[in-house]
Amino acid sequence: MESPTPVREPAFQPDGVTADEVVLLDDHGDPIGAASRLSIHTDQTPLHLAFSTYLFDADGRVLITRRALGKTTWPGVWTNSCCGHPRPGEDIEAAARRRVREELGLEVTELRPAVPDFRYRAVDASGIVENEFCPVFIGHVASTSPTPDPDEVAEYAWVPWEDLVAAIAATPAVYSPWSVLQVPRVAAALDGLDGSSAGPTTTAGGFVDSVDAVLTATLADLADGWDAVNRGEGVEVLPADLPAWLERLLVGRGKRLRATMLYWAFVAAGGDTAGPDFPGLVRIAAALETLHLFAMVHDDIMDESASRRGLPAAHVEAADWHRQAGAAGDPDAFGINLAILLGDLAHTLADSLVQPLPARVRRLWFELCVELMVGQRADLTGAAAGRRDLPHAQHIARLKSGKYTIERPLQLGALTAGADAAAYAALQQWGEHVGRAFALRDDQLGIWGDPALTGKPAGDDLAEGKATVILALASERLEGPAREALDRLGSVDLRPGDVAMVSDALVDTGVRDGIETMIEDAVARADACLTHAGLSAAGIEGLRAAARTIAWRNA
Repeated sequence: MESPTPVREPAFQPDGVTADEVVLLDDHGDPIGAASRLSIHTDQTPLHLAFSTYLFDADGRVLITRRALGKTTWPGVWTNSCCGHPRPGEDIEAAARRRVREELGLEVTELRPAVPDFRYRAVDASGIVENEFCPVFIGHVASTSPTPDPDEVAEYAWVPWEDLVAAIAATPAVYSPWSVLQVPRVAAALDGLDGSSAGPTTTAGGFVDSVDAVLTATLADLADGWDAVNRGEGVEVLPADLPAWLERLLVGRGKRLRATMLYWAFVAAGGDTAGPDFPGLVRIAAALETLHLFAMVHDDIMDESASRRGLPAAHVEAADWHRQAGAAGDPDAFGINLAILLGDLAHTLADSLVQPLPARVRRLWFELCVELMVGQRADLTGAAAGRRDLPHAQHIARLKSGKYTIERPLQLGALTAGADAAAYAALQQWGEHVGRAFALRDDQLGIWGDPALTGKPAGDDLAEGKATVILALASERLEGPAREALDRLGSVDLRPGDVAMVSDALVDTGVRDGIETMIEDAVARADACLTHAGLSAAGIEGLRAAARTIAWRNA
């Protein structure tokens, strides 16, 4: 038998505080005053204190609510069970219980923090900004029959938790921006609370989900700002504007190696995944993945690559749009120009994600970006000069692959965790070895990889005569017709069959087997770096598993 519906009590209201006041915060989350809730919610909303709750019934279902159509912001979207603001001087858990009672007519029997450090900023279609430090709570209720306040809630539903997690990932636009960000982190918290976590890999997967949630929200903000600047002008030739194109190429795509490196370094160095530094870690990971898209888009233009991740390269896709629209001018030039703009937008967005983070993180980010440019420049000028020597190939591999994919993400994770000198040094050394394995596997897949798995044609790197360690070793070993074919790679003299001849010769002369031996050696050396640096056991386990995934991947 359900418990009787509780009677709504008057709102908590200390002497001298109106029922509509909220707590204003500085950028560190410390209270600096109070103000009327309605007066502060504008296009310049200051940071203030709030809370969110996710309410569960006895069967483990979660209550979701649809915001009333008369709400000023995000009317009609589905969201978590209940949100609100504590009054000045009111305990935040008591405020959460109060608001559930006022808004839903339910009594919370158990309430505990799930994501105590959650913070977000979102812009509604009306232009009003929500800017909250918003701890997230998990609660339980005995009744499954809420009596919602119609001014707040249009509909409600009890759904299995797994269904909500899947729905948020599949159709984030249907839900409030805060719930899109919160649900992956609540899922990770629930794993820890009920002991059902499958281990560190599951937690890393939750981290990657959080990264995609941040990317989704950030791209939504970008689209809002873009539309405001565009002022309703149409989009000629293109099926959608650049923010939508960027989202399609970025969210939920790729191996997320950089995010994985960042996470395991943070854990290994003793970082607290429930602490105040963790949201910053998610932002860094989102920035790294966005920067990677910039690099891929521009790299595909420079290498004249036709495909990426199983899709047409951005400049190829834009050129196709131009042709389909029957537009004026050269479609290939249009595709290149538009893809450059898309890459620039990705870099700008990556920088914006890092901008609010501490100065030490921003300095390391700047170094990472400069290194990437140095590596790309060396690749271009080295190719023009015909360089295929081993030191040059190793220099490019470290700057374009190893450093920005492995070494720098590890350093950023360790830095965010507050790693001591020994832990920081061990992770840096581990990153050098695994970065080398990553670059070598990248080169190997560029020649012998399965296009159905890699998403790009096999042999392109050979045809272009790219300066790789494999090509440097080939220069030392190949003779006769294979050597002549090797010398024609990357030139206008390239003949049909040259790529296949060189590829076969690399197998026959033992170069491919030698690369495998070099990868095995790099992983073994990396393992040895983790034993005496005071790193956490979970972090070491995660790093070792990641190293093997990186070294022996097939895509």
